[in-house]
Amino acid sequence: MMTSVPDLVLWCNAQLTKDGFRICVPSIMLNNGTDVAIIYPDPNSYVVDGVKKDGYFSIDFTLEQLGLVSLTQGLYSRPEKCL
Repeated sequence: MMTSVPDLVLWCNAQLTKDGFRICVPSIMLNNGTDVAIIYPDPNSYVVDGVKKDGYFSIDFTLEQLGLVSLTQGLYSRPEKCL
């Protein structure tokens, strides 16, 4: 990764794509934080931590496919005190 600032440390939650690339998104599900449902209207289902989850998962898409997806603001409001 290249940055314009020397000695800069970046942190992100890395998720894998279908073709093995790592992307920085906060969750394995792309529903909150991207417009993936507009581009790809068919969600998938997985059992995550023993619970069936329906949605859009980074592992279902290649990096090229995700290149068509835009990031959106995931949280529209924040509590006064973040825990």
